[in-house]
Amino acid sequence: MAADLQMDMNYGIMTVNSQIMYKPTNQCEDPEPDNDHEVYVGNLPIHYTIEKFVNFAKKSGSIYSVRLLKGGGGLNKGFGYIMYRHLAAVDIAIETFNGIFLTESDTNKPLIVQKSLRNTIMMIYGLSQKNNNKYYIRNEINYFVINHPSLVLKFECEDDTKMFLSFKSLKAAQIFKKKLKDSFNMFGAKMYYFNDIENWVSYF
Repeated sequence: MAADLQMDMNYGIMTVNSQIMYKPTNQCEDPEPDNDHEVYVGNLPIHYTIEKFVNFAKKSGSIYSVRLLKGGGGLNKGFGYIMYRHLAAVDIAIETFNGIFLTESDTNKPLIVQKSLRNTIMMIYGLSQKNNNKYYIRNEINYFVINHPSLVLKFECEDDTKMFLSFKSLKAAQIFKKKLKDSFNMFGAKMYYFNDIENWVSYF
């Protein structure tokens, strides 16, 4: 119930598309942190309210925003996102809550709490073995990493036709795309953002 939530000053609950959000009412004065401040929380009870989710989120530290994905019949889809103001709270949330069981759980599954991958994973695809262009693409990536060591987290995986890179923030992914777009086009490679963790998990 809404009465269970102590509303923060200058915050509001709103519905945007298929999401119920708790966030600052004036984001111009209070801009959103980078995506590395966000965690994904899966296996939530489908009757979990935004108020309960916000109270849960606050246990780990100061929050910037909370998003709960809407399902049918007034329920949620069983997952949401928490954006923390400080990176330390991200680690606390993961260490404290990943793998625990909520007493309200209706799935009999433990919570999944991990860093959000929203817009921070890039798939590089269209790689052909002809002319060994994958070798040149990897060299371009390695050169970028050497010059921007703080932007790329890691190669997530790769196969014969595609590569995956994980970035520390959306801004870092955008810098990568801008700097290497022309070079990749020359080799016939394309870049594609994975927009959220559901896309990433369901891809395999």
